[in-house]
Amino acid sequence: MTSFLAAPPPPPVNNTWAAPAIATAIAVTLAVLVFALVNSARGSVRNPSDFLLAGRRIGVRQNAFAMVGGSIMYSTVIIIIGHVALNGFDAVLLLTAFTISTILAVLIYASPVRNIGGYTMGDLFALRARERPARIASAVITLLIHTMFMIITVAAVGLVASRMFSTSSTVNKPLVVSVVAVVGVISILWVYMGGMLGVTRMLVLKVVLMFGFVAMLTVLVLAKYKLNLFDLLDDAQANAVPDKRGYDLLSPGRLFGEGSTPNSGQDPWVHLSKAFSIVVGVMGMPFLFMRYFVAASGRDARRSAGWASMMLVGFYACMIVIGLGAVAILGGKNIGLIPAHRDTTLPKLADDLGGEWASGALGAIALLSVGAIFAVLLINAVTSFTKDLNAARGRQPEQVAELKDIRRNVLVIGIVSLIVGVAMLTQLTHIFIPTSIDMAAATVLPAVVYSLFWRRFNTAGLMWTVYGGLALTLFMVVFSNGVSGDPAAMFPDADFKFVDFEPGLIGAPAGFLLGFIGTLTSRERNDAGFAEMRVRALTGAVVPARKDPSTGSAAERDRQNRTPSEAH
Repeated sequence: MTSFLAAPPPPPVNNTWAAPAIATAIAVTLAVLVFALVNSARGSVRNPSDFLLAGRRIGVRQNAFAMVGGSIMYSTVIIIIGHVALNGFDAVLLLTAFTISTILAVLIYASPVRNIGGYTMGDLFALRARERPARIASAVITLLIHTMFMIITVAAVGLVASRMFSTSSTVNKPLVVSVVAVVGVISILWVYMGGMLGVTRMLVLKVVLMFGFVAMLTVLVLAKYKLNLFDLLDDAQANAVPDKRGYDLLSPGRLFGEGSTPNSGQDPWVHLSKAFSIVVGVMGMPFLFMRYFVAASGRDARRSAGWASMMLVGFYACMIVIGLGAVAILGGKNIGLIPAHRDTTLPKLADDLGGEWASGALGAIALLSVGAIFAVLLINAVTSFTKDLNAARGRQPEQVAELKDIRRNVLVIGIVSLIVGVAMLTQLTHIFIPTSIDMAAATVLPAVVYSLFWRRFNTAGLMWTVYGGLALTLFMVVFSNGVSGDPAAMFPDADFKFVDFEPGLIGAPAGFLLGFIGTLTSRERNDAGFAEMRVRALTGAVVPARKDPSTGSAAERDRQNRTPSEAH
């Protein structure tokens, strides 16, 4: 995604579709609207729970919209639409993985996680493991993923500025840096003012605008073909960029066939592993995971996730129509012909079907979209930094003092994140998105599943899962085609890779295996903690772990501090 900003590949992109004046006017209008929404939430923030979780009063529909808003990124939308236009059937298969991920979240842990309560994953981990290592593990995962995704988000702001707010064929660096700085600072202030309720309202507005724009383009594409999908598919196939291996746009093979990945003999596993990693990784992203905690009950969390998954199905269906419509209407030579230029497909189609007003609206909505993601990532990082690290240090500040700490952390973490993101604009950091997803697949998913459903799970198992999964994932990433041995790699001229498939394919099952082995290597056991967790997960009732007279003070320590008892 940031390869365009770091080193624009030839030929330069002529932003003939850009309408900077219109985009700026609409963006300013949206910024004023968001300010009003966030400011209206300011009065409801009276304590840390109000700031971080909106007092757990977010309704089902509003939370469902926010879940969708957190998972839909502008960079994802524009890349996937270009992906569909270039690769057709196989790109659609990858797209389904995002929907499957949200469905699995509904089935596995949306309701139990909310019923357990708390603010972060550390609250769940601490029910099954010693508090300090459990909290630190939660903070490490959350903040590491936050750092990588924040860098990508800042780069996405720069990408939008370069594509939609400038007609220059090369990167206008002063403009890009200025837009990034303004959007970043405004997003930080939005979080500072409105907390989680303000962020939620911002996400709802983003989804309404994004859905409306995508729906409009879908209607225009279908209207052009008088609702005849067969004619649309025929034109898409006829106008598609020819594949050197002979694969048709509407048949399997362009991604999953032999020879799809440069310098690789591991096809079709390369792209199959990407689909698998998306399914098991996206459902464990900490900033999406947080949406379960804000629901009023476990039932509401499950219903919110269910509605979100259904909304995503409709949204992705529209994206498929738009992607195929782009190649059918514009022709194969007029869409993004190389991966680094796939993001030009959507604005070209918008300009062709709706003119400069559509292009300007797309630019403004895009800017709001990435600003909202910046806010989501920031409040997630602040929550973990404040709650997990305070608990790890045994600190329990008064509510007034803690709220001051939270607001200060918003400013500090937000500004540091923005500075790091700007400094990384010149680097090829596109690998951070799949790496983050792979990390979540190898650490969050097995740790949460074991914590919820395995009685024997303990501190050692958690440590093996989290740190072992992280180490294994990072090792495979270093020796993957995202780092070397590929024209789009971070070091394209070097070749020390031996992993072409997505590391999550190995990392996710390895995380479960490491957690299993680590648990069995320790005699530590906390059956009372598991019983407490199950009662809370199923009912939402907070019932302390029982005190077993036969275990004496050890059981009392287990109940109060949730440290494992050797007596079980």
